[in-house]
Amino acid sequence: MIVSDWLMPGMKGDEFLISVHEKYPEISKVMLTGQADDDAVERAQDKAQLHHCLQKPWNAKELIETIQTGLTK
Repeated sequence: MIVSDWLMPGMKGDEFLISVHEKYPEISKVMLTGQADDDAVERAQDKAQLHHCLQKPWNAKELIETIQTGLTK
């Protein structure tokens, strides 16, 4: 399981998750964002098999449920 923010120095989260997916496709991936546009989210869904994208601010219950379902995937 990888949980990544979208806005990071040097590389956007969708690019990072796509890179991870190319090497480790079996890893479940979650992206957190308050700023990513729909294209970035779609790109991560299509090219990284994104498990879920959570918009900031998220609530703890939603984050926990997302991680749990990603781990049982």
